[in-house]
Amino acid sequence: MIMLKGHLDEIFFSIQGEGGEIGLPHLFCRFGGCPLRCIYCDTPRSWNRREQFECHSADGTLLIDNPIAADSVVNILEDLLADYPVSAEKVCLSLTGGEVLEQAEFAVEIAKLWPGDVMLETSGSNAKVFSEVASEFDVISLDWKTPSLMSGELFAEHQQCLEAVAQQKLVAQLKMVLSCQTTAAEVLEMYDFVAQTVPATQIYLQPLTKVPLSPDPPSSEQMLKWLTMGIARQLNVRVLPQVHPLLNAR
Repeated sequence: MIMLKGHLDEIFFSIQGEGGEIGLPHLFCRFGGCPLRCIYCDTPRSWNRREQFECHSADGTLLIDNPIAADSVVNILEDLLADYPVSAEKVCLSLTGGEVLEQAEFAVEIAKLWPGDVMLETSGSNAKVFSEVASEFDVISLDWKTPSLMSGELFAEHQQCLEAVAQQKLVAQLKMVLSCQTTAAEVLEMYDFVAQTVPATQIYLQPLTKVPLSPDPPSSEQMLKWLTMGIARQLNVRVLPQVHPLLNAR
């Protein structure tokens, strides 16, 4: 059987630092390549595909050639667990980016080979591809990107992704990164569409983690106002910042 090959940026085992799986052990497989340029991105290196990717372990960092076959990726991931008292079936594999949907078939092949749960983390920037492959993953973590934090507008793509979640009855969570420049109108736009389409979806309002070129995070008062706007609409919404920077985890 010929395995699909793809480009990765890095692989590592760590503690999930955001969203609904926060605080749980996850294997992370970061894909290389992303069409977006979010000003708060903490992994801009992953915007472009590279000749090699990094495999981080307790013994150090190993450089491995791209592209790599899906079965080889799974073997590396399983090897990373060798020093820990947990089996692959008990650890969720997080496929993140970059943008995973840029290499959707490769991601699906990895997901089929992994013995445990697989989470797709995506910007939702390609609704057509999302609707075709999303059912292959156990959990979907979908971003709702705002114009104030990136170049371009993804509202239509986000709408179509959420419609696919509703139609296919997918297990999904929605994350919206917020800054001091985020507007109430941007938050309300997201709330209104979620309320119409997937009202039971868990929404995470994530204050951005400051990087050199990003704006400042929102104030606690701003977060409280946006949070209560969602609760007033009877949505499942909560504020949840990233915790892996606090833990000095990768």
